[in-house]
Amino acid sequence: MNLLKKCVLFFLLTVAVPDGWANLSTGTSVSSFDVYSCGFSTASSSSYRNFGLVGQAACGASASASYKNYAGFVPAFVLILDVVISFIDESPSSGEWQQTTNVTCHITVETLEGNPVSGVKYRIASEGADEAVFSPWRSDAVIETTYSGSEVRFQAAIPSAALDSFAEGQDNFIQWRAKNSGGVEAFSGKYRVRVMANDAPEIAILQPDEKSGVASDRLFVEAQLTDACWGIDENSVELKLDDANNSNIALVTSAANPGIYSAPSGKVSYTYAGAPLAPGATYKLTVSATDKNGKNSSSVLSFKLLGGAIPDIVPYPSPFDPKKESVAIRYVLRKDSGVSINVYDMSGRLVKEVIDNEPRKAGTCEDTWTGRNYAGEGLANGVYFCEVVATDDEGEHRRYSSLAIFGK
Repeated sequence: MNLLKKCVLFFLLTVAVPDGWANLSTGTSVSSFDVYSCGFSTASSSSYRNFGLVGQAACGASASASYKNYAGFVPAFVLILDVVISFIDESPSSGEWQQTTNVTCHITVETLEGNPVSGVKYRIASEGADEAVFSPWRSDAVIETTYSGSEVRFQAAIPSAALDSFAEGQDNFIQWRAKNSGGVEAFSGKYRVRVMANDAPEIAILQPDEKSGVASDRLFVEAQLTDACWGIDENSVELKLDDANNSNIALVTSAANPGIYSAPSGKVSYTYAGAPLAPGATYKLTVSATDKNGKNSSSVLSFKLLGGAIPDIVPYPSPFDPKKESVAIRYVLRKDSGVSINVYDMSGRLVKEVIDNEPRKAGTCEDTWTGRNYAGEGLANGVYFCEVVATDDEGEHRRYSSLAIFGK
């Protein structure tokens, strides 16, 4: 044994030890070194052998060690300190957040030359660092060892065959236990493992609009799916369309229709092509998805199919200043139509034909007007009327809205 590794102290005196103190030195293994709770500045943990008279663990109750203590009336006190096993380079570090509960943990075990490591075990806890919540010692998940001189690098995959697993949050800990060929056993610190919370997928339905309703019976559905941890299971996306009585009208899945979901963008896109929806009726759309860890979520939206060929028309902004901006005339068509837009003054005089029988698709459309008349002159401040004329296979349809000009 290397003499530099030993420290021998001789106290030439006789000491009487109370029974209560002697009971603390029974030769049991003390293995409570905890990088989470103790004040030590190093995570290394070592084994010690000592002989002598002590009133507590000879090197401090927070050191991981095996002890043999003798108490009573003795003529001398001898302490032999032999550092033989250390744990270094733990991974992952306590400051890292893992994105999954499937965590691969690493540790390097260092021992003296001539006393190689003969066995390594581990145990984990997912509810804090108290001894009572730790699993039994395991060795089934130690899947790789790498030797380098007196060091051995161990790798363990959690969850293991014993079904021990970490939980979401920061109350997970792993502790290692090693033994060398000289029979000395040591315990590492309790290393914290932080795992990000894996929430269910987030689903935002972008279309249809619940407030403004839907003008076309060719319903277009668009949704955004996100899952920060595991990602969306590409075969799990489901679209369900029901009427007001919860009778199913359509059920579409990405498993049967892969084109409705784009994994790179997280977008869901689908155009309903079933039986025509009834104008004025209310419908319910449900979009569901599951992540790759099995967590499911749904988003539900109710909307109304607007009646009439031109369910809505909104000029924006109004009032507007023609010297600075144009006005956007937004309108909704229930069917593909030829559209004309006319602007009238308060007397009913036509001041501008914005478009004339231009083809527009069903749904929300938009055209702009500069606020000028046929001669290109700016119009006076005041209130005007916008007329949208839509011609489809059912005939000609008209809808009106006021707009205002206010320039300085």
